Amino acid sequence: MVVSAGSGCGVDRLLVVVDPEVGVPASAFAAGWGADPRASEIGPAVVEPSSGEVFLPGLVELVVVPVAVNLATSVLYDLVKRIVTAARKSGSGAPGEVEALEVQDLARANGDRLVVVRWRRERS
Repeated sequence: MVVSAGSGCGVDRLLVVVDPEVGVPASAFAAGWGADPRASEIGPAVVEPSSGEVFLPGLVELVVVPVAVNLATSVLYDLVKRIVTAARKSGSGAPGEVEALEVQDLARANGDRLVVVRWRRERS
């Protein structure tokens, strides 16, 4: 899943991609975003198809959130982790240790901000 923030008129796009292996579908993440007071202040979350762009294998939907303000990486990280944790506790996600999640914040060439949420992989 991707969370994306709107575009145009000083509004940036924020794309939050949640790996399907995390077990939190786009609809559950969008609902969690809307239910979180801090996240909902940033903008409304809308689920959209990924439109053929491959961020992660198996990804078919993304969540779009218009963002008119610049978010600190630490604030965004905490919001995303809190929403994923709540979705997993509510039964919307698969069981597992949320502490094992990896959240990466990347800038894209087109100006979008991409946040990828996936299980941390052991590195050898």
